[in-house]
Amino acid sequence: MKDGSRLLRVLLKVSEKAANIARVCRQDKALFALLVQEKSAAEKNPRFFQDFKTLADVLIQETIRHDIGIEFPELSGAVKGEENNVFSNTLGETITVEVCSSQDETAALLKKVLGNDQLAAELLSQEVHRDISLTDVSVDSKNLPTDLEVQISDLGIWIDPIDSTADYIHGGEVIDEKTGLHVSGLRCVTVLIGAYSQCSGLPIIGVVNQPFYNHTDDKWKGICYWGFSNDDVSVCSIRQNEEFIGNSEIVLISRFENPSIKSKLEEANFRTVDAAGAGYKIISVALGHAAAYVLSRGSTYRWDVCGPHSILKSQGGGILDFKKYTNGEDHINSIIKYSVIESEASNEGGLIAFGNFETLENLKKALC
Repeated sequence: MKDGSRLLRVLLKVSEKAANIARVCRQDKALFALLVQEKSAAEKNPRFFQDFKTLADVLIQETIRHDIGIEFPELSGAVKGEENNVFSNTLGETITVEVCSSQDETAALLKKVLGNDQLAAELLSQEVHRDISLTDVSVDSKNLPTDLEVQISDLGIWIDPIDSTADYIHGGEVIDEKTGLHVSGLRCVTVLIGAYSQCSGLPIIGVVNQPFYNHTDDKWKGICYWGFSNDDVSVCSIRQNEEFIGNSEIVLISRFENPSIKSKLEEANFRTVDAAGAGYKIISVALGHAAAYVLSRGSTYRWDVCGPHSILKSQGGGILDFKKYTNGEDHINSIIKYSVIESEASNEGGLIAFGNFETLENLKKALC
């Protein structure tokens, strides 16, 4: 099996392990209360009055980094994420969260983070060290390609362990009555993993896992999507559905979008829908539930978009820098690219995520 196919399988499995941790962290109210910790002023996203870092975020990020490093040691230093791995417990102790070599050692470390809560630490450590197989992932594992080529040494990886943390914390479900789209709540929460070429800056492999896709028998079950695009090879787990052909007029926006941008879109006969979660909005475009996602503000980061960008690219769509494109740059020069340099992590020019070039042309007419 070629390296690209091997890496895709690893990313699918670690995304499911991440989804399991997210579900376990949230299912027990007492445990969940222990896990929430307000971010410092320096770490807060400027969009929100209140923002949170959870142990679930940090633990998922370090688990993904650890498991990728086991299979591909050369990638261990190339995995970047949203969170730092320093956590303070209720006793005021500062602890570096990491995955240890054994389940007991990880549990002992997590026990310190959790104020000596042995049961919670063991529960989380069990999920961190659980063996995940492809059959555990809600994806068609039988037809995964085996011949995908990548140069592993050229790759960088951006991850967002829990995208839309506020919705993860507060839960609930709000659905737009006209379109059926989820605009807030647990359905908008995603685990995002994207691998890109350090030479070209272009996304190559993307995995998006929705841990809270279905709720049956008092249990949450997820769904997972992937895409691969490198050189002349593009393949994706999503099959376009004619059911959504009427959604070509829907443009997803942030609830904090500039009113003038919203007005321009609606004057061009687009229907705008405010929804939570950059990852959720982009995967909704990939699924055909919406034509595009437009964000004029610099309030997202590379970890928010690298994974779903890879999926859009594998379908013939993409993600552009909003300011560059609306200020006259052509499509090629406006493509959002990725780097290991953390100071370049902000999508400061905003973004346009689109499913096809006909939509992109219509958006250009509306916005320029």
